[in-house]
Amino acid sequence: MKVLFYDDSPVFGGHQVMSLLGLEAVLSASSEPVIFLATASNSRLIEKLREMATRHPHLKAVEIPWHSSKLEGPLNRLLPSRSRNLATMFREIGADRIIAIQGNIEHSSLALLAARRAGIPCVSYIPVPHSNAEMGAKLGAFRDLFCTHLFTLPDRFITITDEMARMLRARGATAPIDIVYNGIDTARFQPGDRNAARAELNLPADKTLLGIIGRLEFRQKQQHLLVEAVASDPDLAVRCHLVFAGDGPDAGNLRGLLDTHRLSGTVLPWCDPARLYQALDAVIIPSRYEGLPLVMLEALASGTTVLGSDRDGMKDLLPAGQRFTPNDPAALARALSDFLKSDCLAADPSLVSRVRETMSLAAFNRSFAACIQGSNPTYLSHPK
Repeated sequence: MKVLFYDDSPVFGGHQVMSLLGLEAVLSASSEPVIFLATASNSRLIEKLREMATRHPHLKAVEIPWHSSKLEGPLNRLLPSRSRNLATMFREIGADRIIAIQGNIEHSSLALLAARRAGIPCVSYIPVPHSNAEMGAKLGAFRDLFCTHLFTLPDRFITITDEMARMLRARGATAPIDIVYNGIDTARFQPGDRNAARAELNLPADKTLLGIIGRLEFRQKQQHLLVEAVASDPDLAVRCHLVFAGDGPDAGNLRGLLDTHRLSGTVLPWCDPARLYQALDAVIIPSRYEGLPLVMLEALASGTTVLGSDRDGMKDLLPAGQRFTPNDPAALARALSDFLKSDCLAADPSLVSRVRETMSLAAFNRSFAACIQGSNPTYLSHPK
C-alpha cells in the first residue's frame, strides 16, 4: 500500500511535530513506499523530511509550490481547478491512501477535495476541530460558512482526545474516528530536584512559582489572564512568582503588564522545558482553545501540577478541581487560591502514571502506525 501524507500549512507547530513522529513510526513499521507532499513555504518541515529520508529510503519528500491561507475555504469554492490538479497528481503518484495533516479543518482541506475527486480513501489527522469563530479568527463566522461540508469528506478521522471526537461529531463528521493521544518522551520529562532547578534558572526559592510555557500570544494562549488573576488577589500577588517561557508577538505587552501590576515575574526566552517543569509548582494553561497540549503532558510526566481552562484536552484529562471557567480571570484566581490552600502541591500520582503509561512516545507510535496501516487500533478512551 502506497501512503501519501499531505501538509500545505506554511507554519511548523506542535501538530507538525506529532505528524513527523507518526511518520517515523509508519516508516519503521513497514518498508512500503511513503510519499510526503509538503509546501515549500514550510522550510523547517522540508528540512526534517529530507533528514528523515536519509534514514528511510522508502520515504520520498516532494515540495509543492502552494500553501494554505486563512481564506482556504472560500478559495476551494472559487478555484475548483486547484483540487482538480491535485487529484491528477494523486492519481499519477498512484497513492492508495491520503493522510491529510490538518491543524484545523481549513489546513490541507485541498487534499480532502482532491482525494474525493480522485476516488482515493482519505484520512484526516486533526487535533483542533474548533470553528474559526470559536478560535477568534478574523472573519471567523464568514470562513466557517465554507468549512461545514469539509467535515463530511474524509473517510476516517484521527484526533487526539475524546473531547475532540465529540466536537467532530458536533461539526458534522460521520466517518469513523480513531483517538490517538499525543505522546511525549517520558525518559526526558521526569521529576527532579526543585530547588536545584530554580537555582539553575535563577528563579526565587521562596515563592510559589506559576508558569506558562509556549508562544507569547494573548489571543490564543492568554497569558494576560494569569497576570490579571494574580493581580486581583493580594495574597496571590504576595506569594506567587510568575514565569513565562517563550517568545511571540505579545512579549513586550506581557512585560508591560507585569510592571503595571507590580508583580513578581520572569519572562524567559526558550529554554529546556524539562528543567523548567521541575522548578515550577504549577503549569497554567488559560488558553482560549487547545488540542491535547504537549506542555500539559510534559508537565504531568514531570510530576508538576497543571491547572487549565475547562475545555478541550484539559477537560478530558485534568480533575475538576484543577480546571476553571475559560476566559475568566476571577475563576482562575479562585482555582489558584484553592491550589495554594491544598495540603499537597504535587501532581496526583495516578494522573502522572496515566500520562507516563498511555501518552508516551511508544504508545503514540503503536497507535498511530496501526491507524495509518489500516489495522484496528484500540480506542483510547479513559474515564476521569
